[in-house]
Amino acid sequence: MVCFYINARNLLNKFEQFEGWIHEINPDVIGVTETWATPLVADSEIALAGFDMFRQDRPVNREGGGVLLYVRSSLRAIQCELSVRFPEQTWCYFLDANKHKCYLGICYRTPTYNIYGTHNHDLMKELITELRSTKKHFVLMGDFNYRFHAWPPSNADNAITREATECYDCLEENFFYTVCGGMYQERCHLGSHNSR
Repeated sequence: MVCFYINARNLLNKFEQFEGWIHEINPDVIGVTETWATPLVADSEIALAGFDMFRQDRPVNREGGGVLLYVRSSLRAIQCELSVRFPEQTWCYFLDANKHKCYLGICYRTPTYNIYGTHNHDLMKELITELRSTKKHFVLMGDFNYRFHAWPPSNADNAITREATECYDCLEENFFYTVCGGMYQERCHLGSHNSR
């Protein structure tokens, strides 16, 4: 299965270029953060032929944020929810060849405290813990906005934040691993100052 992830910082302004990348890469799953979509944006404006779309716009009246999952229609994905009420996330699952549920999720953790308050970090850790406790097979994509220079983060890193250390520790405690090595670091680092 080929997964593609992008932090769009306004998908509507880049949609034709985005469609070109999707045509070239031909992924099965696409995760998008910072769509900047609002309820005024119709699903038809951001639909991709051959994909089912699962969408969560920012649930408060503040510009920015929002997430999308596109899953190849042949996988017959079904939207679902986790119990942790992380504000900018969406999930679905599909059945693999052995009829096991495989969960796909995308989330965006804004670094701006005045949007959701400081508990957004705690909700991220709760989300990770829930995934472990329910023993789901999953892929989670997203922009988590934790600052560090190298993965795994090191206390010798002057840029590392307490929250980044706590997130890494939570991943370790729950026996999670990252795929594609530096992609996790890149996703967490990108947009650390520019995100909304």
